[in-house]
This record gives sequence, C-alpha cells and structure tokens, in this order.
Amino acid sequence: MLKAGAIILTIGAVFNLFLAAGILIAIMFFGKNPPILYVSMGQSEIAQLNKPAIMTFKSLAIYFNSAVLTSCILGIFVIWMGLAQGQKWAFWALLITTVVGQVSGFVADSFIGNKTLGINIVFTVLYLLGMGLSWYGLWMK
Repeated sequence: MLKAGAIILTIGAVFNLFLAAGILIAIMFFGKNPPILYVSMGQSEIAQLNKPAIMTFKSLAIYFNSAVLTSCILGIFVIWMGLAQGQKWAFWALLITTVVGQVSGFVADSFIGNKTLGINIVFTVLYLLGMGLSWYGLWMK
C-alpha cells in the first residue's frame, strides 16, 4: 500500500510540476499572460488592464509557479527518499504541506468565484487517496 500511495502522490506532483513549468515558460519566454487572468476575467476586462497591473499579475504568477515547481520537485524527493522507504517523518511533512496547500487553494479559489473548484476537488481526492494508502502502509502492516 505504501508504494501505491507514493505513486499516486507522485502523479499529482508531476502533473503540478509540468503545469507550473508550462506556465513559467509561457510567461517568461513567450510573453503570455498568466492563465488565471483568463479564468477570472473576460477578454474585454483583461484588455482594460493597464501595463503595471499586467506586470504585477505576471510577477505574481512567476513567483507562485516557481514556488509550485520547486515544491513539487522537493515533494517527489520526499516521497521516494523518505515516504516510500517507510520514513514516518516524510508522511507528516507531506501531510502538513499538502493540507496547507489544498486549504490555500480552496481559499484562493473562493476569491475568484470558485472557478477552479473542480480541479481543487480532484487534487484533494488524489492527495487523500495517496496519503490514505501511505498511512495504511506505514501504520497498518
């Protein structure tokens, strides 16, 4: 069960890693706007934003997505060098960071009218399944 939990957690981390990397590449190298603008505003509203506002969104998106990317990389190391090896500290580290991240995701989504609620629920279920299987593998042997 422990390995199954680690695999499920890795799937979530890898998906988030690729998503964050794609957003970073699009903004930094191709001058694209952050996707959250298109999720939270219409095209006409985006067109009305002034350059400092757009640059602020881009700056925040770069900062946020680089943090997501690096935390996913760190998470994958913790999953496979700690959790999958039966290290209970890794379970607690992943649980705490996952809870903070998921709760923050739901709170952040509430500010834009819960427009990404579905994806937040999918990832919460994925993480609950991965953490549940990991818990079972660590404590119910």
